[in-house]
Amino acid sequence: MAEPRRRVAEPRAGRLNRGMSRPQAIGIALACTAALTACTQAQSTSAEELFAPYALERETVDAELAQQAVATGASIYIAAPMLTSGTQAVIELSADLEPLTLVDVSGASVGALAETGGELAFIDRSCISDNGGYTFCSRTGVVSTDGVVVDEPTRELDLDSHALAYDADGAGFWGVRYASTPCDGSVHACTLAPEDEPLDFVYDCQVVHVRDGEAVWEWSALEHTDPAMLDAAVTTEIYNPVDPFHCNSAQPDEASGLVYVSMRHPSSVLAIELGSGDVRWTFGIDRSPAALAVDDPDGLLGDRQILSGNHDFRWLGGTRYSVFDNGSGDVGAARAIVFSVADGTATIENVIEDPAGVSSRCTGSARPLDADEAFWVIDWGCSASGMSVMTAAGEPVAHLTLDYERAVEMDLLMDTAADQPDVGSTVTYHAVVAAPDLLAR
Repeated sequence: MAEPRRRVAEPRAGRLNRGMSRPQAIGIALACTAALTACTQAQSTSAEELFAPYALERETVDAELAQQAVATGASIYIAAPMLTSGTQAVIELSADLEPLTLVDVSGASVGALAETGGELAFIDRSCISDNGGYTFCSRTGVVSTDGVVVDEPTRELDLDSHALAYDADGAGFWGVRYASTPCDGSVHACTLAPEDEPLDFVYDCQVVHVRDGEAVWEWSALEHTDPAMLDAAVTTEIYNPVDPFHCNSAQPDEASGLVYVSMRHPSSVLAIELGSGDVRWTFGIDRSPAALAVDDPDGLLGDRQILSGNHDFRWLGGTRYSVFDNGSGDVGAARAIVFSVADGTATIENVIEDPAGVSSRCTGSARPLDADEAFWVIDWGCSASGMSVMTAAGEPVAHLTLDYERAVEMDLLMDTAADQPDVGSTVTYHAVVAAPDLLAR
């Protein structure tokens, strides 16, 4: 197998993302890792040395499959470690998880990543909650070999750091926010709290489309979802009364007039009509009239709950979709589910499980590396499994993990992560498949 290109990128003159206004550099420039004496030596630096300052470890499981994966030409982007107290890198990886380009972004608190206009964009985790679960005034930005540039005015949109998807022209993007909503008799979610722990407010899930710095479309889960969705959610171990929805991904399909949204706590994904805001269909544990019937001809789902704590609902084109099922609450092993939708029915096409057989408490993603979907990169989220390249048949190709004990010794993790091994083991919020060399443009 040919040795992939590998470098710590040198600083260069950067470009600003289209559609950003009054960008502001935050003073985080690329620095060589401690293992290097000069950036020019990076070509001969091993993956182990590049990963060491971030407590990351890589393993090839099957060299032949790894070579086939690399032949797809796919590039994978991560921001790691995810739950960091400061130290963090944005890394371009080859399809066998070898580092190609590494940019130190320590202090930037990078959350979700997205490609736009030949650049790698992100939304940061500013204004993070005490438990690290959500944010309230995140900013978008871009990362390159110069470091990080943020669009400071986007702070005023009150966005969360879980979701970012750009319009084709780069002048707009989709995100989510957790909006505090006072409890009264009209808010069904408030009635689901324990009687001895009444709520003063709940967090609504709001999906937001921003164009030229202004919110031009907003959708409220409290206003548009059937109460039956939360009635089912409240019976599960992972339900959180104050945060009943917890949206974690949003992806538009404007040609079909839909936006696809994942909700962790209802353990369901939704297709929402852009015109009316109505929920066209749902897939998961929801039992509202919008819920799809499920056809699993090969019994791939098993006898467990369909979704539990899901993340990263992706439209694959046409009427095909994937979703990362965390299996939260020890429902079962974390897995990627691929399904198609027709005539009110979701037909299960493929399921790829974590070969370690463990569930994932939070975060995570699943994305195909190639058009044939022969290889997938799956971020197992809050799990010691880290992230993997897998075949569609469920064979592991390579793994990238975070050495939790070493990360704690190095003081890399925020307090809530350092105290919990599964949460602290998170490599990245999600792994994004995008065009090569985005960090070097």
